Amino acid sequence: MPRNRPRSTPKTKAPRRLRKSSSPRHENLSALYWVAAVLLVVLVALIILSFEVTRLKDWLAHRSHHHAETIAAQSLSSSPETAEEGPAPALVVPKPTPKPTPSELTLKQKADEQTRLLLEKTTENKVSPAITPTPRPSPTPGHATVVETVPGLPPLVQPDNASMKGVPVRALPLDPNKLTTERIAAYQVALERIHFSCGFIDGDQGMRTQRMLRAFQASRGLDSTGILDQPTRDAIGEPGEPFLSYVVTQDDVGAIMPKPATWRAKSEVKRLGYNDIWELLAEKFHCTRAYLKALNRDVKQPVAGTEVIGPKVFPASSLPHAASLRILLSETSLEALDADGKIIAFFPCSIAKDKNKRPNGVLTVKSVVPNPDYTFDPALFADAAKAEGITKKLTLPPGPRNPVGTTWIGLSLPGYGIHGTPEPEKISATQSHGCFRLANWNAEKVLKMVRVGTPVDVQP
Repeated sequence: MPRNRPRSTPKTKAPRRLRKSSSPRHENLSALYWVAAVLLVVLVALIILSFEVTRLKDWLAHRSHHHAETIAAQSLSSSPETAEEGPAPALVVPKPTPKPTPSELTLKQKADEQTRLLLEKTTENKVSPAITPTPRPSPTPGHATVVETVPGLPPLVQPDNASMKGVPVRALPLDPNKLTTERIAAYQVALERIHFSCGFIDGDQGMRTQRMLRAFQASRGLDSTGILDQPTRDAIGEPGEPFLSYVVTQDDVGAIMPKPATWRAKSEVKRLGYNDIWELLAEKFHCTRAYLKALNRDVKQPVAGTEVIGPKVFPASSLPHAASLRILLSETSLEALDADGKIIAFFPCSIAKDKNKRPNGVLTVKSVVPNPDYTFDPALFADAAKAEGITKKLTLPPGPRNPVGTTWIGLSLPGYGIHGTPEPEKISATQSHGCFRLANWNAEKVLKMVRVGTPVDVQP
């Protein structure tokens, strides 16, 4: 019988052990789930409680503040003499009126501060002091009257200090991403002050502005896009207020002269001055007459004492020394370079209409002449000379409407030079007889940046 009795094997006992040992594990997992659920409920309760406590604190603070205002108001109303004679109360009772917006004066001050920071950020040179009214000294017998000017600024196009109010007259739109005409003009003005000129201020991103921007971008190691993209605007900084007010002086009116009609008549006057007051004012503010008139729609004809608005191109940074000049014929532009070849200034220019008269290669500066006269040679202007019966050379007097403007920089190639112009609005738009023409204010800057011997590299 014992032999036929079945043996007990581990296979019949193992399941029983497994079933006995699996029960505690399930119980442990179930306990963990309950603990997690309880913790989650507690966390949600704490969040709700925290929110309610915050609301309660705000409500109590509001009631306390309102109670303090009421007590202060009663105290002030009950003893007005004490409030006027004693020190100002620590608690200011708010008025029920809406919060006022920043005043116009605050915006002007902010714009001036932004302009000052811009100049410090975008140039390594020392910034000239702001223009302030300068008293005219009484003339001393035997001595000429001396009027102090800001160093580094062209004397012929600098507004009279005594007439410059120096107070901004407009505020830019608050959104810097909206490139309105005024904001574009503000960037043009900001770059003009550090001697990157678009020729004249007009609030337009045209050809001259694009070329100027490419030069500025190259000087700062940026992509030469030629537009006011975000990196370029960041490099310039917030441009600030682009305009200021100016009072026309009697000297301004006195500088207006009848326009001589012929070469012979031009040679017989003492000075070739401005033809009209708008022409003079536009040159003072480095802009076109049309743009200046658009800024002053209510002004029909400026006279002495008239207040006008113009681009705020002053004060400008001090002029750097140019180690060399580079003229790009294809870009109709002139660049001033430092010793390392970095662009430090940019000016649009006009070049010869006849390609055969365009020089190519490296020239040098041979002479610098401010306020030059001009020699009319009948051999060079045969048709005009024949029409007027001119057989000898004529000498035309200096002045802003002299054929070479207010500046002559003679080059090593005989008969060629860098000079100003009587028609600044045509720079880069029309071509010359062979020389390199710039707006008078830019030609005057170049004259101060170079010296005899400065290389001038003329490139196609």
